Amino acid sequence: MKYKFWILVIVVGGILMVVGNTTGSAFYTFLLESLIALGIIGPEFIPLVSAIMTILYYIALFGGYSVLVAVLLILIKFNRLGKIIITVATSFGLLGLIIYVITWIVGYFGWFYIFIDPTLLTILNTLSSLFTYNSVIAFAGTFIAVVGKSGLKSAEKADKEEVED
Repeated sequence: MKYKFWILVIVVGGILMVVGNTTGSAFYTFLLESLIALGIIGPEFIPLVSAIMTILYYIALFGGYSVLVAVLLILIKFNRLGKIIITVATSFGLLGLIIYVITWIVGYFGWFYIFIDPTLLTILNTLSSLFTYNSVIAFAGTFIAVVGKSGLKSAEKADKEEVED
């Protein structure tokens, strides 16, 4: 029963992410370009890393839709794949939420500018611009989907323990 509840929570989070137009896809483009520019990725691995980043980009681009598709995959017993998609779709949304809150705090309390290095402030503003949060609904959807995934994981552990007993 708790399993169904957490599935419903994830669906609500996904719907709110769709309504709030939550995306974090620009982060993947920025990350790939940065890794290549810094020479962290060797030329022989660029096609592989580009392919992986493209997949992650599209999962993040569709945000809430990706979460809803992942719930469908979980319901048809592709649990691991569904959980991976939910993790990708929400984790960078959560990262964007954290960066947004930090940026808001720095902007709200103007005296923080005294203590922050201008380079660090530029990086923070660049990262903040990579995530799209158009409303409180987007924040809520991301948070609810993350909480739902966590609850689903604990419900599955409880079900496994009941079966073993």
